[in-house]
Amino acid sequence: MQRKFRNLFLAGVSATSAVGCSSDEPAPVSQETSSARGAASAVDAAVAALGAQSVESITYSGSAWRIRNSFRQTPNASPPWLLRDDITNYRRALDLEQPASLATGDTFAQNLFFAPAVAGVYLQNIPAEQTLWAQQLEIWLTPWGFLRGARTNGAEESSETIDGDRYSVVTWKSPAAQAAPSGIPYTVKGYIDQQNLVARVETWTEDAFMGDLHVAALFSNYAELDGVMVPRTIEQQRAGGGVFGVEVEDATVNPTNLAELLTPPQAPAGNAPGGGAAPPVEQVEQLAEGVHLVTGGYVSLAVELQDYVAVFEAGQSEVRGQAIIDLVEAAIPAKPIRYVINSHPHSDHTAGLVPFVRRGVTIVTHESNVAFLQMGLSTPRTLLGEETLSPQFEAAGDLLVLEDASMRLELRHVPNGHTDGMLVAFLPAQRTLFQADFTLPQAGATANPFVISLAEYVRDSGLDFDRYLAVHAAAVPQTKADLMTTIGL
Repeated sequence: MQRKFRNLFLAGVSATSAVGCSSDEPAPVSQETSSARGAASAVDAAVAALGAQSVESITYSGSAWRIRNSFRQTPNASPPWLLRDDITNYRRALDLEQPASLATGDTFAQNLFFAPAVAGVYLQNIPAEQTLWAQQLEIWLTPWGFLRGARTNGAEESSETIDGDRYSVVTWKSPAAQAAPSGIPYTVKGYIDQQNLVARVETWTEDAFMGDLHVAALFSNYAELDGVMVPRTIEQQRAGGGVFGVEVEDATVNPTNLAELLTPPQAPAGNAPGGGAAPPVEQVEQLAEGVHLVTGGYVSLAVELQDYVAVFEAGQSEVRGQAIIDLVEAAIPAKPIRYVINSHPHSDHTAGLVPFVRRGVTIVTHESNVAFLQMGLSTPRTLLGEETLSPQFEAAGDLLVLEDASMRLELRHVPNGHTDGMLVAFLPAQRTLFQADFTLPQAGATANPFVISLAEYVRDSGLDFDRYLAVHAAAVPQTKADLMTTIGL
């Protein structure tokens, strides 16, 4: 059953079904007229098929997995995201009355910057007072939460046929008190199969980068556990790719120790939070003629050519992206920003692209990143109350050169395990290399594999430079010699 739904997100990834606009449906899907009349009977039939008439709370347990690192921090930009971390001793308690949820488990997680895997604790806590939709959707994207919401929020019913199978589609919207930043309610849409079992539930939530982010849960292999039908296989998808899954082994309906099950484990003791470091100073520092370093957060490099400016790195947030634009335009008022160069597609290195796109600046990124970034930035932004963006891209392969009589900027693709779409900036005349996430180890520490990959690339490519500059600024100036030390040169 999950296979039939894997591409269905394409019909709604733009969130058009969430806001009532038209969208192109995939070929195997046919949609029929919607009606409020059949919603109550469809929901009642599903509740009866699940045996959920008296379910006020439920806990289920088994084994689980999550994508390694996190959504939009994966080695490859577009799904499928195949690297996963296993979660053992997984257990989730769900209280439909409050509503509230707590999931726990044990995991050995690979980290972006080191190996081997390290022991950790999986924890997802949604207390009753947590009303943000980005968290609450985890409750409504369950068969029981979906049906509870449909009964209390004025559902409507329609029919769709997918790969020859007919589904009753029940749609409801969040209460008036729980609305998106635009003021419109959130939409929840569930697919009920011919056995009256909930096969899929989907919704949309606002995301500063991806607009109306599509989130779906798929359910299959139903079996009777503790007197109710429970999906033994659960998978959550975001933007069309699987990010989390559970193989359910046991379930308990209306557990008597629900309060205990909803109590999160005590956080480990640590230092009391202090006042924090002072925010970095925002400024533009000229490194050489036509080359400027933009500081104040994630560092950017502004490179002047005769008729325009290319900015390498857009910052870790929309606010930072706009600050970079303002700083560069103030420092170089006579030339427009034509290109913004994206080092790689991870969320903290793409969030600042939005204000550049609004200004019509073309994004330069590695060719493997274009499809996902195009999809994310082109998604309607209805829940945010913003206009849809129209991003323009120029894809880089192994080497893309921006050059005229005044400047040569080489954008080089560096293969590595951190991301398959990484670009670094090399300015041969200015003897400068600018990079993101190839952070050098502290004295006496072992370099991570990504840094070693860059050092080997520099050696094999014969690149020569003095300045080794980073998006994540180093405390002291660094050079090529510091990088090459990581491979013993």
